[in-house]
Amino acid sequence: MEETTAQGIGPQFAQWAELTDAYARKLTALQQGEPGARADAARLAREIQALMAPPDAVMMAPPRPAAIQAAAG
Repeated sequence: MEETTAQGIGPQFAQWAELTDAYARKLTALQQGEPGARADAARLAREIQALMAPPDAVMMAPPRPAAIQAAAG
């Protein structure tokens, strides 16, 4: 039987709610120009994607834009 939290909501929902709240705060910080906010928001987005992915899914980074690939040489 799956562990549940208050009112029968599973721990995965609580984790999702915590991550999405943190992501929203980082987007606000990004708008305000806070150093490091972009990296933190990207990390949180990856955590949310991993949490929502089917159990057998393989998470891969998105392809790099051509401009970045060209600059990397």
